Amino acid sequence: MALRALIASVAKYYLGNPQIVEIAVATLLARGHLLLIGPLGSGKTILAKALSNAIGGAFARVQMTNETLPSDILGYGVYVQGEVRIVKGPIFNNVILIDEINRAPPRTLSALIEPMQERTVTIEGITFKLPEPHMIIATMNLTEVARGAAQPLPYAVTDRFTASLQVNYVNNAVEREVIKLSDQLERLDGKPQNPRPVNISTEQIYVSDAVIDYIINIVEYIRRDERVEIPLSTRAPIALYRLAKALALLDGRNYVIPDDVKKAAHPALDHRVVLKPEYGDISPAGVVEEALNEVEPPTYL
Repeated sequence: MALRALIASVAKYYLGNPQIVEIAVATLLARGHLLLIGPLGSGKTILAKALSNAIGGAFARVQMTNETLPSDILGYGVYVQGEVRIVKGPIFNNVILIDEINRAPPRTLSALIEPMQERTVTIEGITFKLPEPHMIIATMNLTEVARGAAQPLPYAVTDRFTASLQVNYVNNAVEREVIKLSDQLERLDGKPQNPRPVNISTEQIYVSDAVIDYIINIVEYIRRDERVEIPLSTRAPIALYRLAKALALLDGRNYVIPDDVKKAAHPALDHRVVLKPEYGDISPAGVVEEALNEVEPPTYL
């Protein structure tokens, strides 16, 4: 399947900001996970279903509450006549939408770390590999966090998302098209379309040492910023590196240029920047943008 056709297949159902579609597909190609931040009813479920449908994979949705257990997501073991039978949970689909992830209790969030990082799940002492491709798309409503109705997402979990995106309501013209498409959107059920879903690798994409140094310099600039409370972990440059490779692939190139890094910077880094409380007048996006403006990109590759 042509990569641009993959984007077009998602954009057929998810209308609005084309950058969101591009970053969502790039995150999948980068073998990463995506955090969607925005209000209710802004199309986050449709985006996840459309992405699963485009690759021919299986889709599952989990609605997080303060009573959601790890077994509700991972699965559990059942003892039948002295033997353990494993009932696999929704995490074993290709694309999993976790709605309002920050409502989950700490134990359930901790259970997500293994599948997000290792791509395995351990149930009753037995370790299972997750299918390929595999992607978690989680949503978070910051309005409820600001009102105290939900807790912020722990940094250990946030840091494992390759990218984050702000998803807002569409304008009137786009909303008109969404209304026309609503009946078709209801039929988008997320059922698996192919026995072997599309799985495209970015390993063949070349990244020069100069571009890798550029990635490291951007991250290091943010680490040294006195306004940042928690230094960026090594997952930050890795996410930026992988997302830039995926964007290069989507652009039809087998090598990464500085513009790919710039395009990937906000999705890969914004959600990782935690500011000190006294700097409430600035945003994480502003800190990342300053780093992009101050760090010189390589001019000779």
